[in-house]
Amino acid sequence: MRTIFLLLFLLRVAAAAQPESAGPAEADKPAATALPEKGAAYSVKSPVPAYAALSKDISRFYMYANGGFNADWYVGYNNSWIVKLPPVLAGTYAKAYIGAKMGRAKIKSWPQGWDKTPIPGKIYMAVNQEPKFTSDNMYFIVDAADLPLEPLPNDSLDGVDSAKWFWAEIPLSRVSFEKPNYLALWSVSRYFMSSSSSPIIAAALSDDKEENVWLNRSIRGNPPSGEDVLETPISGIKPALAFKLVPPNDYKVLIKGFMGEVGPENILVSFSAIGEDIRAAWIEMSYDKFEWQRVSRHIFRAPYFYSFKREDLSKDLFYLRAAAVDSLENTGYSKEITIPAAQQPAPDKSHD
Repeated sequence: MRTIFLLLFLLRVAAAAQPESAGPAEADKPAATALPEKGAAYSVKSPVPAYAALSKDISRFYMYANGGFNADWYVGYNNSWIVKLPPVLAGTYAKAYIGAKMGRAKIKSWPQGWDKTPIPGKIYMAVNQEPKFTSDNMYFIVDAADLPLEPLPNDSLDGVDSAKWFWAEIPLSRVSFEKPNYLALWSVSRYFMSSSSSPIIAAALSDDKEENVWLNRSIRGNPPSGEDVLETPISGIKPALAFKLVPPNDYKVLIKGFMGEVGPENILVSFSAIGEDIRAAWIEMSYDKFEWQRVSRHIFRAPYFYSFKREDLSKDLFYLRAAAVDSLENTGYSKEITIPAAQQPAPDKSHD
């Protein structure tokens, strides 16, 4: 009897310890249900982008574009990668982007190293709720000259790196939260006809049985269109095409310590970038401090140093500034520095 009374007493004490506002439904929930509320509260203070791709874990897109066997997964003038994404989960978004993870761009003499100039070629993506793409829904993503380069087997090459994501902003109205979204990727460059001259798109293994990836080999630098857009189904492997949706935020990117060392033939600049997940930095040039153009490759990680040959820029007075962008697509700029006009060699008076 004493044991029964003791158990009843402990049960009453436990019941009295429950908050009065907790009803039976809340009391039955496991403790783990509090985590989404904490996560939501945290996301308000520290917003992060939402990604939508054919792999929920976008870190799995490591195949082909980082090195090794490329499986002929190139970004081409004569082929286009197409994916079908499900409707995007509703949320509070301020901006939308489409993008792809690419790498292994080639130099003009690849796989030799006598001409290390990257092969240029513009790469585009298109988005639509049906597998029909036109110039009205296509967006410039990146020039292949700005992609990480394919390494050389027997020589060193500046610009070699792992594959990176590149993004283009699109109107939020282009994203469907109710219908499937189709994305297409291709190039307008006639140089990109095979994997020996073209960049490579990253891929991920998948056990998804749904038919949602296709390769169109009928294009010639144009957006895939016509009745047979979904030409060749691809199963088991998914290309790295995705949405990035950015919530409202007031984050800033700060550039600190931007400085330049000017020599007779070279200019060396350095700086520090501070922000939320800096994803790339670069150098811009201007003659009037109003119109600026990027004059460096993307720098994907600190420390941020870059050197120029003076002859590649200008012998006249001009200005340089540093810039960086974070994962929320906020961009920050440094104060400009003045690069004085190059000194002209003194005239030769030996024959006077």
